[in-house]
Amino acid sequence: MTIAVYGKRIDAEFAEATRNLFAALEKYRVNVLIYLPLLDYIKSNLSYTPHIGGTFITTQDLKETDVMISLGGDGTFLDSIALVQDMGIPIMGINLGRLGFLATTSIPEIDNSIDLLMASKYSIEKRSMLQLVSDTKLFDPFPYALNDMVIRNSVAGLLHVNTYINGDYLSTYWADGLIIATPTGSTAYSLSVGGPILTPNLSAFVLSAIAPHHLTVRPLVIPDDSLIELEVSGRDEELIVSLDSRNIRVPQPVKLMLKKAHFNANVICLKGTTFYRTIRSKLLWGMDKRN
Repeated sequence: MTIAVYGKRIDAEFAEATRNLFAALEKYRVNVLIYLPLLDYIKSNLSYTPHIGGTFITTQDLKETDVMISLGGDGTFLDSIALVQDMGIPIMGINLGRLGFLATTSIPEIDNSIDLLMASKYSIEKRSMLQLVSDTKLFDPFPYALNDMVIRNSVAGLLHVNTYINGDYLSTYWADGLIIATPTGSTAYSLSVGGPILTPNLSAFVLSAIAPHHLTVRPLVIPDDSLIELEVSGRDEELIVSLDSRNIRVPQPVKLMLKKAHFNANVICLKGTTFYRTIRSKLLWGMDKRN
């Protein structure tokens, strides 16, 4: 079995947790690949050299990989999706960040999580993704997002977004920005602007305006087989388009099209972990002395 470990920088406070992870993997004698920049960082800053079978940098280096472990927060998990792309490699997230909706395994659970992983005591959740289509091929070669696509002005200001669903005019958003989120992304930026929480298995997208200038504008849930077309303009020369944690500046006006990607992200859900348990613990639902 080959397991790839992806991450960026590891703070010194997580040095022991990092050692525990590699020790747990070594116990099972699996072939471990580590992201080369992460290995260099661990050697230089944590004074530790894990026992590994090799390194990787690009997607092509992951051809023989069975599982990827994302070591960090949700942002790191999203970056790992861009590495795995459409290869179908399941990803398990170990949370060294803050909230951790995607990276659900906490530091005290590392040993037990590796035991469950090696015993195949997990399910794989197939999470739908967004694809961004544009004439200028923005974000090529990977114009996909697990969480969301966000458009906003490069400087604070109002955007004008004509929006069409399957060619049918929906509305013109006058707002600071617009979020199109997957069910996975419904607990991210979309939630912070008042969007609904969707369970990961729903076949839907959410359109949520950022600070809309009409009081009647509310988040909208649509089927994920919809084709979304946006005509975006504003006062600034550029706007910012984001796919998950990746941002680029785009001259405006611009036309964008979004649709469901032809592949899913495979997220490992260990035994005993459920979406409802996650939102209950991360969002502190039911934190009431009467419960």
